[in-house]
Amino acid sequence: MRLQRQFSGQIITLDTQNPIGGGGEGRIYSVVQNPSLVAKIYHKPTDEDADKLTVMFSHPPEAPMGTGHSAIAWPVDLLRTTNNKQQIVGFLMPRVSRAEPVHILYNPRNRREQKPLFNYLYLHRTARNLVAAVNALHNSGYAIGDVNESNILVTDTALVTLVDTDSFQVRDPYTLEIYRCPVGKPEFTPPELQGKSFREIDRQPEHDLFGIGVLIFQLLMEGTHPFAGVYKGRGEPPNLEARIKVGHFPYSKKRVPYRPMPLAPDWKILHPAIQQLLIECFELGHEHPESRPDTKTWLQALRESEKSLVTCQKHDQHLYGNHLKSCPWCERTKLLKGRDPFPSREAVRDKQHLEPALKKRKILSLAPPKTTTPKKPAPPKPIVITRKMGQYQPLLTPVSIKTKPPSVPIIPLPGGGKGMIGIAEDAIFGSFWGVLCAAAVAGLVLGIIKGSVAVLGGVIMGILWGCFLAFSWQYIIPVGFSTGNLALTGALWGGFIATAISGAVYGIGNRLPVFGQALIFGGFVGIIWGAIWSAFKPPLALPTPGRVWGRRGLFLGAIWGAFLGTVIGAILAGVFVFQKNLNENSNSWIELVPILIGIMIPAIGVGAMGGIMGGVVLGPILGAPTLPLSNKLSGIRGAVLGGIWGCFLGVIIGVILGGILPQIVSIDLVRIMRIDADWTSILSTIFGAGLGAIGGCFSGAVWGAMGKW
Repeated sequence: MRLQRQFSGQIITLDTQNPIGGGGEGRIYSVVQNPSLVAKIYHKPTDEDADKLTVMFSHPPEAPMGTGHSAIAWPVDLLRTTNNKQQIVGFLMPRVSRAEPVHILYNPRNRREQKPLFNYLYLHRTARNLVAAVNALHNSGYAIGDVNESNILVTDTALVTLVDTDSFQVRDPYTLEIYRCPVGKPEFTPPELQGKSFREIDRQPEHDLFGIGVLIFQLLMEGTHPFAGVYKGRGEPPNLEARIKVGHFPYSKKRVPYRPMPLAPDWKILHPAIQQLLIECFELGHEHPESRPDTKTWLQALRESEKSLVTCQKHDQHLYGNHLKSCPWCERTKLLKGRDPFPSREAVRDKQHLEPALKKRKILSLAPPKTTTPKKPAPPKPIVITRKMGQYQPLLTPVSIKTKPPSVPIIPLPGGGKGMIGIAEDAIFGSFWGVLCAAAVAGLVLGIIKGSVAVLGGVIMGILWGCFLAFSWQYIIPVGFSTGNLALTGALWGGFIATAISGAVYGIGNRLPVFGQALIFGGFVGIIWGAIWSAFKPPLALPTPGRVWGRRGLFLGAIWGAFLGTVIGAILAGVFVFQKNLNENSNSWIELVPILIGIMIPAIGVGAMGGIMGGVVLGPILGAPTLPLSNKLSGIRGAVLGGIWGCFLGVIIGVILGGILPQIVSIDLVRIMRIDADWTSILSTIFGAGLGAIGGCFSGAVWGAMGKW
């Protein structure tokens, strides 16, 4: 099967002869060109699937990472057919190698047979890494919904990967549309959702936290379900779902008609902090779901419990909490008739862990026991870790993790922080970028209007130096780095920087107030643009073919309306000025530039605002085309997408600034551009929209062309 990657455009081939797995929704196949990826292809793909995957692709969670390991098998690209229909039929995700479902590890029999050396320390680390992955999802606004033992894979070193991510509940941060998780396993479903239709429920983090509590209990209690127990009441024992719904937790401090299962580990083997959180999860959380411990609380308790583990004096594979006086696993081995839950390396080497349990023999007589003086127990041995365990880097515990170095040096751009710090960083960087773009535009315009040789010469020198540096750079960059379009890229950067510098020198040297006002306007636009971008992070592309309607149509209609209105306004202004000049033949072409700019700015402002209003009205009804490009672009495609987004944001910012700060664009600018008009708030708003659209298109195009997108 040949399909096309939606965002990179690469044609890939899937090995459909040897499917890796499958289910009711689709099948999973290997990718011939890239063994590190697998593809999930739906049996019956829908537009809703494509929209949901697009939101997921545009907003990946900041997942904790181990070396070469993904904690969440998140979509890395979408797959579409290569025919004219170009339907989204599935997605690509990282391949998870040498990992087993978590139930293999918490089920005693399966663990003994398949992973016999996976001891209690590794079970603790598995629980920690599971909670770290869920913490990343919840911090990004996602909910798992269908928490169950089959969607969690674990490696030999306790690294965890959440799979089946396309079933997660996803919320579009722009349209606020929620793509619900329509399924759920009753054993992991909280009491408040038992017996309800999941298609009609918006999942919350506390719903996931119930299922996570069940999994932690099973990992640390030999696979025992927390609501499993021996019924002490009358009649038939209720099923597990009914017990969960009424909150009959056998280990509860309240009286319930159940007692723990006879072969379940003793409740006391759990660290006191873990016991307390389980009580809060299943007892207090029954009436008040918000009382369930969150992921950060679980991480802290699991870390504390893991640190308290000590090694048994008799058996180095037996680890238990230092709050216990003796090894519970030695006692449990006797209870299970010699079947050690954590067999020794020697026993595994001799395959003793695969032998059946010892049968009880009939005893004819017993010799009198020998009396010996009990020895004082030696202090517990420290834990000896015989193989390296994986640990993620959750936000709560910053641990240094060595990652594979990139083949090309990466110089990160400013910004990228989290919360208010990230917004402040991007606002500062945006102000710098806005001033730089305003200086370049103002310098170029003034150079043309005034005929300044210094400005135009600076631009030409910048282009030449940019080309020279670009060609020189190809001799010192790493081998394998793409050197295509180096001259063009260098020329653009050189011309841009030189225009800004020479324009600034010219404006400051000649003490032109209009230049300072342009820089102030650019700085304001940059601050607001950077803050908006950091806070909302607009989606880069929507791969759904054709048009979209409703709230998404409204959103895209406004974006396209601003851009098309800007283009139409600029064209009409140009046609008007040149037609008038041809009829009157009164001005030279150089003299037309300020007139053209003076008419074009308000024309663009009116066109952009009208386009936004028209798009908002028509987009939800008639539909709006999706953005045509993709993620992490550069070059021409990046410039186009950056210009479209920049225009929309620039118009919004310009209208706001023009309405509340009309002094930013003063009478001096109007006089230079030969416009005789009273400076009213309406004219200020129109001028603000026009300047915002021009500045947004220019700065966004440069931003996108240089690879920020």
